[in-house]
Amino acid sequence: MKQRAVFVSVPHGTSAGNMLRAGGLLDRLQEFDPALRIVLLSPMARDAAFVKEFERPGVQLVDQPPHVPSGLEARLQSLAQAAFLSRGRTESVRIRMMEARANGTIRWIGLKSLLGRLVSRPNAPYAWSDRLVSHPAMERLFDEHRPALVVCANPGLVFSEVPLMRTARRRGVPCMVIDASWDNFTNKLLPVRQADRLVVWNEIIKGQAVTLHGYQPDAVRVAGAPQFDAHFKPQARATRDEFFRRIGADPSRKLIAVTTTPRALYRHHDHVLRVLAGAIAGGPLAGAQVLVRLHPRDEIAAYDEFAGTPHVIIEKPFRHTVTVADGLAIDVMPEHQRHLGDTLCHADVVVNVASTITIEACIFDTPVVNICFDGPEEEPYVRSARRYYRFTHYVNITNRHAVRVAQSPAEMVEAVARYLGDPTLDAEGRRQVVLDQCQYTDGRSAARVAAAVVDELGTRRSAAA
Repeated sequence: MKQRAVFVSVPHGTSAGNMLRAGGLLDRLQEFDPALRIVLLSPMARDAAFVKEFERPGVQLVDQPPHVPSGLEARLQSLAQAAFLSRGRTESVRIRMMEARANGTIRWIGLKSLLGRLVSRPNAPYAWSDRLVSHPAMERLFDEHRPALVVCANPGLVFSEVPLMRTARRRGVPCMVIDASWDNFTNKLLPVRQADRLVVWNEIIKGQAVTLHGYQPDAVRVAGAPQFDAHFKPQARATRDEFFRRIGADPSRKLIAVTTTPRALYRHHDHVLRVLAGAIAGGPLAGAQVLVRLHPRDEIAAYDEFAGTPHVIIEKPFRHTVTVADGLAIDVMPEHQRHLGDTLCHADVVVNVASTITIEACIFDTPVVNICFDGPEEEPYVRSARRYYRFTHYVNITNRHAVRVAQSPAEMVEAVARYLGDPTLDAEGRRQVVLDQCQYTDGRSAARVAAAVVDELGTRRSAAA
């Protein structure tokens, strides 16, 4: 009889970095059972460099195509979404609904929510669609490999993983989700899917999964944030001189690191950069320089006007790969994570818009200024940066008094200048953020995630014996 397999879903480069590279998940699984067959489902199975990196005896790569719900599936999803949104249980969801109404992307929410409650339960929002919708190509893959366990990177919010999770549910195959985000349970306009086992960063997220999405407490395991492991390893850091040479910075100047967000979420970083460059050229930030680290969904062409501007460096440090279902075409390699760590370690101040990078800067005790203003003209609230500081997950940062939230360009310059003068300001708040959000500070969270997968596989095998 053919040895059963484990399916591991890697829908994008971020999950490849978190699941495969940081924690050595493949190695741990093969150590547990050398005969185990591992099937990696990923759109990057079409990337020759990715295949070369991970293909080995016992590991097979299979393409994971995009998935767009349509027909009956889309209608049932719409009803489940309406029932979920009608509960409006977090401030983030209420704000996101205001955005959606303003953009005209959600309509007839009242009527749909009434119908949705008939076909969607809070702890099983997709039960009807899982019964009535099937995916023939995925069914054939299950027939071919007979997986004993399915491991996914997201609780059903990445649509390319939905056929895998649904087929596992229909077949009675245990499904495990390794959630590498801190806002999926409070900030999304879709209910998450129920998995047999959920692995999260911290007790805060575990509580959200239980109280907001109906997970049983014993189904949720806390492991820490695997993508931050390298930040807790001082030996991984370059020296300041080495890092400044790498980016072409002036070692005699203080460094302000601006980390951008997707342009769809905030489109005024050029305005922010003009203000900072002006304050450096002849104002309170004279003697500083700026490194702009672009988000994968930001476009470097948007900053062409700053080419040649003194003391301004712009970079987008990722490996290009195939375009995946969410439109991204980047892969997160270990050297990219090390470079980010070096950036946050050696920056004197970090500036961003309510970003996850705030947590990472806190790991290095680097002060953070948050942008809470728009361009030269103020945007309506549903498009303004102001709304992000009421989001449920980010309130856990501001309530700790770990950052300075700048309501205007002048406040931003003043806050940056104060931190440059005294980097110990708000240090206790930064320490509390690390304890809250990372929970573990030993740099072994990825190993705990891999151990959780091995434990789950062992538990399922024992139960089947």
